[in-house]
Amino acid sequence: MSDDRQGRITVNLVSETVGGATGHGVHTAFTQTLEALRRAGIDVRVNEPGCCDVAHIETMGPQGLKALLQERGHVVVTAHIVPESLVGSFAFARLWLPIARAYMRFFYSRADLVLAVSPAVAEGLARMGLRVPVRVVPNAIDVRRFRPRAGQRDEVRRELGIPSEAFVAISTGQIQPRKGVDTFVRVARECPDATFLWLGGMPFKMLTAGFRRMMRTTKRVPPNCRFLGEVPHEEVPRYLAAADCLLFPSRQETFGFTIVEAAAAGLPLVLRDLDVYRPLFDDAYLACHESGFSTAVRRLMVDPALRAEYAARAERIAQRYGLEAHAEALLDAYRSVLQRNAASASPAT
Repeated sequence: MSDDRQGRITVNLVSETVGGATGHGVHTAFTQTLEALRRAGIDVRVNEPGCCDVAHIETMGPQGLKALLQERGHVVVTAHIVPESLVGSFAFARLWLPIARAYMRFFYSRADLVLAVSPAVAEGLARMGLRVPVRVVPNAIDVRRFRPRAGQRDEVRRELGIPSEAFVAISTGQIQPRKGVDTFVRVARECPDATFLWLGGMPFKMLTAGFRRMMRTTKRVPPNCRFLGEVPHEEVPRYLAAADCLLFPSRQETFGFTIVEAAAAGLPLVLRDLDVYRPLFDDAYLACHESGFSTAVRRLMVDPALRAEYAARAERIAQRYGLEAHAEALLDAYRSVLQRNAASASPAT
C-alpha cells in the first residue's frame, strides 16, 4: 500500500448490522471489509453520511437506502444476495419475492458501481437487467486469524467432552432450510462413529424460513450431533481448530464465508456440488450430491492421506481471500468511480 493517493480517499462504510443481528455472513463481510480498509491506511467511517469521497453500502435496509439516495455520484454497493438467496432463508419468501426482486433492482440500479461477491451473483445481476457497471470482488477474511494455534484442538474438545481421537465434522451458519440442516443431521445418523457440530442459530427468529421445522430438526438429533447455537465470530477459529473436516451441505450460496474460514483453518472441505463454487474454489473440495455426503465423510475418516491432500488444497485456496488483496480490489473500485465522475464533471473541450 505505497500509493500516497490512498491516504486522500475517505470511505463511509454503511451497514445496518451495526448494533443489530450479527450472526450471519453479511455482518462478517462488513467487519472484514472494515478491517481490510483500516489495515490499508484508509480513512474509513461507519454510517456517517455526507462526510466522505466514497459511500460503500453493504446492506439494503433503511440506512443503506438513505445513503444510496443522499450520496449520489460516488456510491459503491456490494451485492451479497440476489432474489434467489431469499428462498429457504426467510419465511414466506416465495410470496413476497416479486417485491424483493423489484426492490433489489431499484437499489442496485442507483449505485455508481456494484460489487458482486461471486461470478454467480454477477450472473444474477445480469438476469435482473442492470445497466450499471458490475465487477466481481469476492469477500475476504483475516486468513491468519483462522490458522489453528497450539493447544486449541485439545482445549475445545475438553470443553465439549469430545475424545481426542474422535473424528469431528463441523459446519457454521444460520439454521435455515437453505443451509441443508436436514442433510447435516441425516449424515450424522448415517455416520455414528463421527461427531458432528453445528455453530449458528436463528438470528431472525420467527422470520426464519421453516422456523418450527428447524426447531424440531435441531432437537431430534442423534447423540453424536450437537447444535451449539450462536458463537461469537471471534471464537469460531477455536472450534474450527477442534474439527477434522467441514461438512457444508448448503443448497444455495452466493459466496460461502464458512468455506473460506474452514479452508484457512486447514480443514478438508465437503460441499454440495453447486455451480457457484467452481470458479471460486476450483478443485479444492469434495463435491457431493445429496446421497454422497456420508460416503465423503467416511472416506476422510479412514484415509489420512486423503485428509492431508484436501487440507492442503483448502489452505492454498484460502490465500486468495485475504484482507490485503481485498483492500487492493476495493481501492481500485473506488478510484474507478471517482475517476469516472471526475471525467463526467469536466467541461467539454
